[in-house]
Amino acid sequence: SDPKLDSHRFKDILDEAITAGELKSTKSYDKWARKISETKPPTSPLRKRVKSNKESETDLYAVISQRRNERKERFDSMFSSLVSKYGGGDASEPTEEEFEAAQKKLEDRKSSKKSKRK
Repeated sequence: SDPKLDSHRFKDILDEAITAGELKSTKSYDKWARKISETKPPTSPLRKRVKSNKESETDLYAVISQRRNERKERFDSMFSSLVSKYGGGDASEPTEEEFEAAQKKLEDRKSSKKSKRK
């Protein structure tokens, strides 16, 4: 509970218990009760709590989005360092001659495997 919002309510409850004889008043209670009596009671504690809940939701969204951005930046940094380390640059396509040579090599392997099976 928030002392600023609930102290007056607690004081009223304790005062009722003291007047009913259920509790005894002490010096520390009297000092605390005087201090609470000097402060202004909240007009509507529920209204302030609702406001704080809305503020906490917006704070939560801000924290979530901030963390998401931090993670994205860390991932981008890690990815760019991997690209620079391992080269991941532009892979050029083979020329027609290179492609045909590679295709012929694969076909030769396939045909040699078939002949070995028989």
